[in-house]
Amino acid sequence: MHDIPVENLIRAVRTVAPDDPIGRAAEALRVSGLTELPVISAGQVAGVVTEAAILNAFTAGDPKTAMEQPVRTIISDRAVCVSRHMPVSRVAEVMKEHGLQVVSVVSEFGYFMGIVTRSDIASMLSLTMRPPVVAGLATPLGVYLTTGNIRAGVGDLGLFLAGAFMVLMMFAASWIVLGIAWLAQEFGHIPLWTAVYLPPKEGAGLSWLTAAGYVIRFAALPIWMLLIRLLPLSGYHAAEHQVVHAIENGEPLKPEYVGMMPRVHPRCGTNIFAGVILLLMMAQIFSMETAVLITVFVLVFAWRVIGGYFQQYVTTKPPSRKQIESGIRAGESLLDKYRQDPGHRVTGWRRIWNTGMPQVMIGASAAITLGEMLYFSPPSFF
Repeated sequence: MHDIPVENLIRAVRTVAPDDPIGRAAEALRVSGLTELPVISAGQVAGVVTEAAILNAFTAGDPKTAMEQPVRTIISDRAVCVSRHMPVSRVAEVMKEHGLQVVSVVSEFGYFMGIVTRSDIASMLSLTMRPPVVAGLATPLGVYLTTGNIRAGVGDLGLFLAGAFMVLMMFAASWIVLGIAWLAQEFGHIPLWTAVYLPPKEGAGLSWLTAAGYVIRFAALPIWMLLIRLLPLSGYHAAEHQVVHAIENGEPLKPEYVGMMPRVHPRCGTNIFAGVILLLMMAQIFSMETAVLITVFVLVFAWRVIGGYFQQYVTTKPPSRKQIESGIRAGESLLDKYRQDPGHRVTGWRRIWNTGMPQVMIGASAAITLGEMLYFSPPSFF
């Protein structure tokens, strides 16, 4: 890690020009959270402006007048720059020699590229640097993690299988409901099978057969959720959340620490899933327009709470040691890749692919298509 070029740690920062007013520089410093900012002229570093110099300008006279003065009146030409190819260990020495909190990084032609801070260097040297935000997915093969730019854990096969698995569980839930309806009609002479396939015509009123048809169709949903809860995928889902919590909170990726992390995560896609479930439930009772209004109203005020309950009691369960270790392996791999190149960026389709959702959707579509080809796909209850 010590030999990694400092360009891998570069962070973008809002800069100021010599002719900018001091008031703009003060706001730029506040937003950046730094104590000094580079002053850029014609793409090159002309000096630095510090919060101490700005404060002195405001207290030396009328603050309103000082606010409109150009930055050049308080600029310090004590600007130390390092080449983007300089190793992190050498940058640490430069910052120590000059007592710097912030150093500008320039290209081989002397043009400003960004800054690095003392804390950036220290985190890299101590191997504690972590991405601020991590996302992930649970799959039948283990945990998948990504920053959007970097990915780790199970590969695309696991993501494809995750999508296919969800559809197969939908098929299984539907067939369980159909099987119960068939048994009830065949041996109990209760026409539940008829309620599914031959619903009464519109305008005929709400008969017991119509109500039974609604109940049968709705029953597939909780059965599907129960299957998800009982099978290993929910354990991997919990492990994924716990590892993400550990990474984002700076906790060690050890089973005893990861196991204490919450199973619920506020950014989980289950929150969206909960909204869809709520909409489906309301649509069984009210018109679609009314169902949408109720769902929107509830989600605006309680979508995280509803999603949290779904995560806690439906889509996750206490993970096994094996599942936690799968999450930890994915987390360690992600951190190692991130520390090798924290500034790595991908754009466009690659970033979308890294989310894992295209693979999940492809897997789900493939399962649906295969089910229809083999006449395995039941009536859609979802």
